[in-house]
This record gives sequence, C-alpha cells and structure tokens, in this order.
Amino acid sequence: MLEPVTVCDITLNPLLWPILIAAAAGLLALVLSRWSRLACKVIALLASGCVLACGIAILSKGSAPFDKTWIEITETVSFDIHLMADGLGGLSGLVVLGAGAFGVLITLYSLSDMAGSRWEGKFYTYLIWSLMGASIVGLAGNLLVLLVGWEIVTLMLFLMVNQGREGAPKGAFKAYAILGFSDACLLLAVVLLLSLPGGSANLALFPGAPTVVGSLGWIGYAIYALILIAALAKAGAIPLHTWLPDIAKDAPTPVMAFLPAAMDKLLGIYLLAVLALGMFEPDKSMQVIMIVIGAVTILCAVLMAMMQHNLKRLLSFHAVSQVGYMVLGIGTGTVIGVIGGLFHMLNNTIYKSNLFLMSGTVGRASGSDEIEDMGGLARALPVTFVCAVISAAAISGVPPFNGFASKWLVYQGALSITNRPLALIAVIVAVFGSALTLASFVKVIYAAFLSPVPRDRAAQRPPASESVVRVVPMVVLAAACILFGLWPGLITHGVLAKAVPEAVQKASADAGQQITAEGTALQTGELGYWSPGGATGLILIGLALGLIFLALTTIGKRARIVRPFLGGEVPEPDDDRFRVPGTGFYATIAQLPLIGPWLTHGEQGAMDPYHWSERHGNTFVQFLRGLHTGLISLYVAWCLSGLTIILVYLLVART
Repeated sequence: MLEPVTVCDITLNPLLWPILIAAAAGLLALVLSRWSRLACKVIALLASGCVLACGIAILSKGSAPFDKTWIEITETVSFDIHLMADGLGGLSGLVVLGAGAFGVLITLYSLSDMAGSRWEGKFYTYLIWSLMGASIVGLAGNLLVLLVGWEIVTLMLFLMVNQGREGAPKGAFKAYAILGFSDACLLLAVVLLLSLPGGSANLALFPGAPTVVGSLGWIGYAIYALILIAALAKAGAIPLHTWLPDIAKDAPTPVMAFLPAAMDKLLGIYLLAVLALGMFEPDKSMQVIMIVIGAVTILCAVLMAMMQHNLKRLLSFHAVSQVGYMVLGIGTGTVIGVIGGLFHMLNNTIYKSNLFLMSGTVGRASGSDEIEDMGGLARALPVTFVCAVISAAAISGVPPFNGFASKWLVYQGALSITNRPLALIAVIVAVFGSALTLASFVKVIYAAFLSPVPRDRAAQRPPASESVVRVVPMVVLAAACILFGLWPGLITHGVLAKAVPEAVQKASADAGQQITAEGTALQTGELGYWSPGGATGLILIGLALGLIFLALTTIGKRARIVRPFLGGEVPEPDDDRFRVPGTGFYATIAQLPLIGPWLTHGEQGAMDPYHWSERHGNTFVQFLRGLHTGLISLYVAWCLSGLTIILVYLLVART
C-alpha cells in the first residue's frame, strides 16, 4: 500500500498526487501559453506521464483513503472530501490509469495536429485539467466529490470544442447544455440523498451494503433515475446522445479522440457501474429499463451511422452505438454481463480513440472529412491503413480482436437472464448491430483507403505523409486491440472480476454462470467457451490455405486484363462517372418503407430532446414576448386579475 508523503511539513495522501499534479501543471501551462507553446507541450507530456504513473501505482498497490470535512452544516449534513482507491475492486485506479495513458497518447498526436493553431497553448492547459477532473471522478468516495470532477471535465470539453472550426461554438454550447443537464440531475440527486435520514452518509458511493432501490419508495427510484440520466448523458446513450455527433464535425480531432471517444465513455459507464453495483441494488424493473436502453442505442445509432457522409459524424454515431453494449451488459445484473459491459467500456475507449485519430490523419491527407472526397490513401498512409483495419475489425466484433471478446461476454450475459423473451431480443439486436457495424466500416475502409481518388480532388490534395508523433499513438492503440483480444483474462480476471459485488457473484455461481480462465481461454459456465489462441491459429491456418490454393490455381496462368465496357462506353481510368464512392454502398436503406423515413426524421432532429426544447421553448418565449405590449393599463389589469384569482382561492380554501 502506498504511504502518505510529507512535503514541506504537509502530509499528502498518495490519492491527492494525480489531482494536485494535474492542477498545478495546468495552471503553469496556462501562464506560459502566451509565451512558449513548446513549454506547454512538454508540461502536458510530463503531467500525463505523472498521472499515468500514479494510476499504475494506485491500481497495483492501493492506498489508504483520504477523508477531510470541509464544511459542517449540521450534525448529519456536511461537505466531506472523501477519496478512495479500492472503489469497485480497484476499478477507480483503472480510471486514473486510463486518463493518464490517453493523455500521453493524445498529447503526442496533438504535437503535430494542433501545431500552429491559435489556441494551442490553452489546448494543453484544458487537456491537463481534464486529467484532473477524471482523476477526481475515479477516486471520489462520495457523490459530491464526483460531481466536482464531473463538472470540471464537462467545462473542459466545452472549452476545447470551442477551439474547432467555424461551426464548433454552436456544437459546444449544445454539448454543454445537455451535459449541464446531467450535472443538474446529479446535483438534485445529492439534495435528495441529503434529505434522507443519515444526511451526508447517504452520499457514499461504496457503502457497506448497497441500498435496495424499492426500500426507499418513490424517492429511491427518483434518485436512481437522476443518476442514471447523468451517466447515460455523459456516455452518450440514446436519447441523450445528440451532442456527440453535433460536435464531431467541427471539433479538433484530438478533442474527439480524448473526451467523447475515451474519457466521457469511461466516466459515464463508471458512474453507471457505481450506481448499479455500489450505491444501489437495482430491482428487475430497473434492469429491464437498462437492457431496453442498451438494445435501442445499439440498433438506432448504428443505422444512423450507416447513412452518414461525414467520417467524423459516422464515427460519433458508432461511439453512441457501442455504449449500448456497455449498458446492456451492466443491465443484465449477472457476473458475466457486468464484466462484459465493463470490459467493453475499456475496449471501446481503445479502438474508438484510434478511429478518431485515423479520421484526423485521413481528413488532413484528403483535404476533407467528407467520405466522397476520400480515396487512394492505402499506399500513402500504410501504417494508418493497418491501424484503421485493426480498429475497424475490433469495433465490429471480429475475432480475435478485443471487441469480440467483450461483445461475446455481453451476449453470454444477456442469455443468462431469466426473462427469456427479453434475452433473445437483446442478443439478436446486439449481434445484428455488430453485423451492421462491420458493414459500415467496410464502407469506411474502402472509401478512405481503397477507392480511386476523385478526379476533381486529386490536384487539390496536400501531400500525404505520416509523422512519427501521429503514428505512434495509433500503433499503440492497435496493439492494445490485439493484446486484449488474445489475452482477455489480463483485464477480466485481473481487475474487472473484483468490481462485481459478492452478492452478484454468489447468485451467478449458484446458477452456474461464473467466468473461469484457463490460460488465454474464457469459460462462461455451460453457456460457452472461447479460446483466443486456438481461434487465432485456426484463422491463420485458413488464411494460409487460401493463399496456397490461390497460388496453386494461378501457376502458369496469365490473367487476361481488358478495359471495362459499360453502357456502350469504354471508360477512362480517371472517369468519375464510373467511380463507385463508399457513400453509395447502403443508399437503398434510406428507401426502405419504415426505416427510411425514420432515419430521415432522425437526421432532422426528431429524436433530439435538445431540438424539442429549443423549438418549443422558443415558441413559449415568443408567446410571452408578444404579451409584453408596453401598455401600463394592460399590466395593471393582469395584476388585478391575479389578485382576484388568489383571493377567490383563499376564500374557497377557508370554506
């Protein structure tokens, strides 16, 4: 266990180090942002590395909790600063470690991507302070401390998105409005918990025993719903997802790769796990709600993704879709499903961050983020191409990559619930969502790397190149996709199994649904068995046999190459009339009787609560504005009418 350190006669708990280092480093970067951008880059790298080191130390060795009463209001109500390292079996340390690791990788990528931008120095300041907020959330021992870190990350997202293109401020405002709503939900949950007997003790994220939701009556369900809304908004689940695709188009690439793709998913699902596994014991109705939300998010978001023509918006809808697997897994309430959902949380941060980094490199090389303008980049960007293929396979659930391992556990967890019709529907939707994801990324890989270059764009393109600082983060993340796919037990049994409460483990064990590891293989009771090593060997053997068969059937034969003849014309090689862009792959989906109109309305904001509130809220404001004519006599009449209504009510009430 890490011991407290004394500095200048002040004893500091090790849990304070990642928070204080990030706070001080961010302040120093802010001061130096006007004079030395290089200094800001160095500070960001060092601060991220220090947070990473602190996360590794906390996860491996643990630490004594930190408790300090800040303000005492009554005997039962006080504002306490409570930090702990063993929340959910050490998952809190994994949050800090993940923040530091992604901080290092995104900072490396930003050295090239953000070079020369006007707000470059402040960008690194906001990135460092995002690490501080994430560390506070991960190490928080009560809901009030978590709320502070939660709001810091939200504010940094708003400031960083604002550094994007011309349309970025509008998206940043929308993101801040929706995530600010989630903050308000958390704050209201804090107030309701303080109003219950016990006061501040109710804010503990990891009490001795979780509270049964139904035991508190309606207020218990209200608190659970408020925290659930906050977690889903942060993670980006339907219907609170619309801020994510709206900022994707104009926000800087490192911002999308760091916050929406990685940290927001990590923090949102972490809070969901704390809610369902630490604070409360959800009943069957709450679990059904989470399973339904997960299934709807998977299917609706992936269908929206297939229709996108902008690469970053496409990736953002896939980021939303993947949240559905996490919510579905945790919603099952079984040890297999919970571990699968948490494992998918980690896997998604890896491959989704990598895909956004890929989109930045491809967009810069193409001179556009529109899929129609891309093509022919496989030879110019070979490392990016390989990393993109690996990450696309991982997010699509193709074995033996990490996305398959976590999705497989989610499927197993869904099959293990007692509600068989709901289990069957959930599994069908989840598997179908993976198939659609694969189809969508076939379009992306073809359009960006394998399709011919558009004739009108070829001369306008800047020279394509791969710098080391851009390539290294993508290679590391692609390697992680392979590592956790071949050795899933490193995470499932090393960290995530400890996050499942003993009551859930016992109930699952009684039903024969425990996860066991045999080398690299995973056994889920009688449900299934997955051996990554054996499956990988068979896949490689199959590929080798296919190549051998191809070689044997083509020996001594020359392929006849002729020019294509289409519609009575012989097309030239660079004739765009005969070019098939990736966006045309699934255009017929928009013409389907039920799905097509639904997708069209969804693209116009029919599923967007923010759009509804903006539209109807403005109507109400205009109505009130019309009532203000400036005539004093009319205002006096309103006052007299109001007083009359109040007087009549009081007279009726007394009688």
